[in-house]
This record gives sequence, C-alpha cells and structure tokens, in this order.
Amino acid sequence: PRDGKLDCSIVDAVEGKYRGTATHFLSWCWEYTLDDFHGSIRSWIRKENLCPDDTFSWICFFCNNQYRIKDAASQVSPQELRSTFEHSLVQVGQMVIMLNDFFDPM
Repeated sequence: PRDGKLDCSIVDAVEGKYRGTATHFLSWCWEYTLDDFHGSIRSWIRKENLCPDDTFSWICFFCNNQYRIKDAASQVSPQELRSTFEHSLVQVGQMVIMLNDFFDPM
C-alpha cells in the first residue's frame, strides 16, 4: 500500500501495468451487479471509440482505501470526504455517470 500499512485499496493490489493516471471519474451506484458494471464500461468504451489500454477510471470503490475510511469514520467529517471526491474529480477533469434502469430507478 502507498501508506505502508496493512490493508490497502484495491488499486494498490493491482499489477502496475493495469494502473494509470485517471482519464475519467466514474460515478456509479453500489447496487449494480458486477455484470452490469463491467458491461456498461465495455459498452461505453466501444461507443466512445476509446482505447481500453489508455482509459483509466477513478472509481471510489477501487481507489479509496475502504479500510482507512472505515477506521477513520468517527474522525473524518462528511466535508472532508466531500473534499477528497471533489479534488479527484477536478484533477481528472472528465466525469462519466453510469445509470441503470432509468425508467425504474433503484
């Protein structure tokens, strides 16, 4: 992990060749199935004619260290979490929103 402590974010455990500077910030819903999630990303990359090897999404689940957030839950204010997301979005510069069941929202 980047901070040298036990437990890490998922992106810290991924082989380096599959990581890169984020090109898009992805907003999504935790209730989506893995199949919906993966299918949506595949469809979006194909539709936008993006190169999968050069497309890196900042996705909170993978990039935020869920262990650290849980450990710090009583110490980190909602404003601080908002600031983290805001900083990431501004730094990346492009947002993609994943929607499912638009006519029957979750």
